[in-house]
Amino acid sequence: MSTLPLNKQKIQFAFLGIALACVAAVGAEATTVDTTGVTACSLSGWSNDPDPAGLNIRSAARADAEIIGKVPRPRAQAGDSYGAEFDIIGGRNGWLLVRAVRFADYGSGKGDHLVFAGPGWVFADKVRFTINRPEVRDAADEKAKVLATLRSADDSAGPDSAFIDHVYGCSGAFAEAAVHMDGKPPVRGWVTGICSNQVTTCP
Repeated sequence: MSTLPLNKQKIQFAFLGIALACVAAVGAEATTVDTTGVTACSLSGWSNDPDPAGLNIRSAARADAEIIGKVPRPRAQAGDSYGAEFDIIGGRNGWLLVRAVRFADYGSGKGDHLVFAGPGWVFADKVRFTINRPEVRDAADEKAKVLATLRSADDSAGPDSAFIDHVYGCSGAFAEAAVHMDGKPPVRGWVTGICSNQVTTCP
């Protein structure tokens, strides 16, 4: 009975392992996370959920979907407390699709700590972020009408000091939110220049 040389056997086993891993990954995603009808986004943010158990990550964009992970509560680091951050890659019906949930390194010297690879869905209004562009527009487009400008009355504070009252969804580099500056009424619209940096403004 003939046999393949050892090096060819290794190659065949390697390809078989890769194929099985790919099938398993595709099957898991198809049965676990529903991404149909998603609007693609490219943002980042952090959890604002006060629940001590953390923010639920679900398999679909609805409240009764299976919980597949958690965004943990904020952790103490370098003399302060920071929320777990994540990439926001999609939105649908008031929910955000996130991945790479992690505690960023804000001075611990230990590097970022990944806690959930994703993807998974979180309720949009439990998410917050830093805004670095002052315009609030009526659509997710750089040329859309400006509804308000995020500047304080005395011009001493800009959009990174804005209060986010509600988050509704996202599209591309924009998030739909109700926001206001101190002493000014809230306005609902689309903001951009968004990131998850909890220490300084966005790059």
